[in-house]
Amino acid sequence: MRTYGGDAQPRLGKYLLCLTVYCSIPLIQSCGGGSGSGSAPSTTKRAYVTNSGGGTISVIDTTNNTVIATINVGGSPAAIAVDPQANRAFFTDLSAPNISVLDTSSNSELSPISAGAIPLAGLAIDTVAKKLYAAEFSDAPGQTGNVSVINTANSAVTPFAAGRKLQDFAVDSITGRAYVTDFGDGAPGNGSVKVIENNAVLTSISSGTQSHGVDVNPSASRLYVTNLGDNTVSVFNTSTNTMVTTVNVGNTPQAVAVYPAIARAYVTNEADNTVTVINTGNNTTVTTVNVGNSPQGLAVDTASRMVYVTNAGSNSVSVIDSGNNTVVATIAVGSQPVRVAIAP
Repeated sequence: MRTYGGDAQPRLGKYLLCLTVYCSIPLIQSCGGGSGSGSAPSTTKRAYVTNSGGGTISVIDTTNNTVIATINVGGSPAAIAVDPQANRAFFTDLSAPNISVLDTSSNSELSPISAGAIPLAGLAIDTVAKKLYAAEFSDAPGQTGNVSVINTANSAVTPFAAGRKLQDFAVDSITGRAYVTDFGDGAPGNGSVKVIENNAVLTSISSGTQSHGVDVNPSASRLYVTNLGDNTVSVFNTSTNTMVTTVNVGNTPQAVAVYPAIARAYVTNEADNTVTVINTGNNTTVTTVNVGNSPQGLAVDTASRMVYVTNAGSNSVSVIDSGNNTVVATIAVGSQPVRVAIAP
């Protein structure tokens, strides 16, 4: 999720500037009227796409891969997490230090959750424990980035220091542990992963250079981390918090999504306009799939066995059939889509 230039600053794709340059823009509480706007029934299988350049969220019906709603939220929506049981979607805004809340049954915006003083980067939800994890990205000298743990039942916030340039989050549904990547200072090998347990940092694991995306396979006790500074994915054993191996992928790997049922992991390579498919059984590369320009986030729809990829440079979402690793649909969405979440 980073912009790229000659420096080593962590970013959200090359279309978004560093978090510290954004001014606060108020959220627009609107979801009705206009072409493509409307509400999606809670029974519809949906994908939610944050369009950071246009201040909107696109809602895709994953049964036919059509956009059924465009929700105006203002600002620069980025990371997103969905709680389908509660009919809620939570998303961060690169222009404000809040977590915005969406009622997915009506596509209306609810009161935001204040979660710190600086804009937030990564986001993940534990629907069993009713916890939402949010990471602060701090680029100011001497400033620490906090992790905020939000009780989704009452919106109570518990913050604690975790690193500095915090990036993406993943939650292990079996152990309840959460993992957040830390970009580091850009020096070779200075990226890391913070292991969160009981609202505190349990340990920090050294990763590759400029660690960014993260996902976990709970049943196999494996954690996957993209390192955009050295074009690799680090694989960790979550039982021992040790590195198992490193997999070479494409240029500037951003996000990673694991599909445990078929032993695959998918990695977006921003500079190559590709997705690398990894066999998680032996941690080798299966194939590389061409997608749109500057792919950023991705998510697996286990019901349809499709992988949804946001292309920030093409204003589109590529849909990959995980059975044959081919793009079966390309969906036009809003400006600069960066993240996607599935509501099964």
